[in-house]
Amino acid sequence: MNARGFYFGMSLVVLSWGLNYVITKIGVGHFAPADFVFWRFLATTTLSIPWMLKNRPKTLREYGKVGILGLVGVSSYQWAFTQALHRTLAANVAFLFDVSPLMTLAGQRLLRLRASTPGMFVGAGVSLAGVSLLVGTSRGGSLQGDSLALLAALTWAVFTILTDKFRVPVKGIALTGWMSLFGTLGVMPLMTWQGAVPNNLSVALPLGYTVVFVTIMGLSLWQNAVLSVGGGKASLYLYLIPVIAAMAGWVILGESLTIFEGLGAILIIFGVSLAEGVFRLGPPPSAPRATYPD
Repeated sequence: MNARGFYFGMSLVVLSWGLNYVITKIGVGHFAPADFVFWRFLATTTLSIPWMLKNRPKTLREYGKVGILGLVGVSSYQWAFTQALHRTLAANVAFLFDVSPLMTLAGQRLLRLRASTPGMFVGAGVSLAGVSLLVGTSRGGSLQGDSLALLAALTWAVFTILTDKFRVPVKGIALTGWMSLFGTLGVMPLMTWQGAVPNNLSVALPLGYTVVFVTIMGLSLWQNAVLSVGGGKASLYLYLIPVIAAMAGWVILGESLTIFEGLGAILIIFGVSLAEGVFRLGPPPSAPRATYPD
C-alpha cells in the first residue's frame, strides 16, 4: 500500500465508521443489540465466502489466531459498542472511543511491537484533550452507556494490537469473513432471539450499511492499514471519527452541538496532524518519514 492508497483508504474508513455511529444507533433502537450484531456478521460471513474459500488459514495455529481476532474484534467489541449506542448518545460513544488509540500506543510500546515517536504521544494527548472537552460539554448521556463505550475502546485496542502481533497470512475480505464467522459464533450466547429475522426497513437498511460499508469495506481497509504502518499510527486517524459522528448525530438524530464541542473537534484534528508529522514542535528529525510498504 503506497502513501496515496493509505490516505484514501483511511478517508473511507473514517467516513463510513463515523456515519456508522448514527446508523447503528437507529438499528439498535428497533432491534436487540446482540441480535443486530449476529445478523450483521452472519451476512458478512455469507457474502465473504468466495474470498474465504480462496484464502483461508492453513494450520490449526492460524485458525486459532483468526478465531481470537474474531472473538475480540467482533463478538466482544461489537457487543459493547452496540450496547453503548443503545444507552447513550452516538456522539458520546464516538468521543469516548478515542481513548482507544492511546491504549493502543501504550500497549504496543509495552510489548515492543512498534517504535512510537514522541510526536505520536503529544498528538494523542492533544486529541485526548479535545475529546475531554467534547465529552464534558455533551448532554443526554448515561454512566452505563459511557462505561460500555470505554469497554469498547479497550477491546478495540486489544484487537488492534493482536492484529499487528499475529500478522496472519489471510488478508483483506477473506480475513474479514473468517473473523466474522468466529465472531458470529461468539455472540450467539448473548442473543435474545427477539424477532427472528430483521424484516423491518428501520433495521434492514442499517444492517445493509454496516455489512457492506463498515465491515466488508471498512474493516478490510483497516486491516491493510494496520499491517502497512502499524496499529498505533493507524489508530490516530480514529480521532477524526467523532467529528463525522457528531455532525451526523446533529443532522440526523437532532443531537445538539455547542461551541465547546466545536473547539474539541479542532483539537482532535490538530492532534492527528501533529502525530502524523504535518505540524512539528521542533526541528525536523534526521530520519526519513515512515514508508508505506506494498
